Amino acid sequence: MRIKIIQKLIDKIRRKKKRKIEKYNLLKKGKDTVLLSNFSIAGGYEDKVRIGSGCMLACNLIFESDKGEIEIGDRCFINAGTNIISRSKIKFGNDITVAWGCTFYDHNSHSLDWRERVHDLEQEIKDYNETGDFIKNKNWDVVKSRPITIEDKAWIGMNCTILNGVTIGEGAIVGACSVVRENVEPWTVVAGNPAKVIRRIRHE
Repeated sequence: MRIKIIQKLIDKIRRKKKRKIEKYNLLKKGKDTVLLSNFSIAGGYEDKVRIGSGCMLACNLIFESDKGEIEIGDRCFINAGTNIISRSKIKFGNDITVAWGCTFYDHNSHSLDWRERVHDLEQEIKDYNETGDFIKNKNWDVVKSRPITIEDKAWIGMNCTILNGVTIGEGAIVGACSVVRENVEPWTVVAGNPAKVIRRIRHE
């Protein structure tokens, strides 16, 4: 009896996971790509996502408006708890590994001018009360936004933050808990806040 109850619970969880993944019917993804149960696309913009073949993804893709684009190449692994937040464009090449808890943020979210940030809050409260969407009418014209590019064969360690305008070069490794504000040279290991080169990688 107990075995039957456990099996029913397992089947229920599997059906729930399957429904969650199947709901992304506009998502373009390649052959043999696996979307794990904690994969999600926030904002309902799955038509702005392209995923290659042979990937395994457990990350959150977040769009805060109808702008932004996320492209993931072939054979990429992006672990759970990683948030990829796009207003401009975030592009991953091929054969990339991203550990859990990372953040990719291709914009500054707010203006450097405190008065614009006050206006942001006023608009957010108004929009939330009227529509439930607190960034529905956000003024993005005053927000700095630049694409992020992660080139082939890169590895991003756990809990890293990659900021707008950054390119992580081919084969580069970003050490755990690093904050990357500037471009990373190919075939280097960087670490720290801000991330600095700590060694170079031999490659053929």
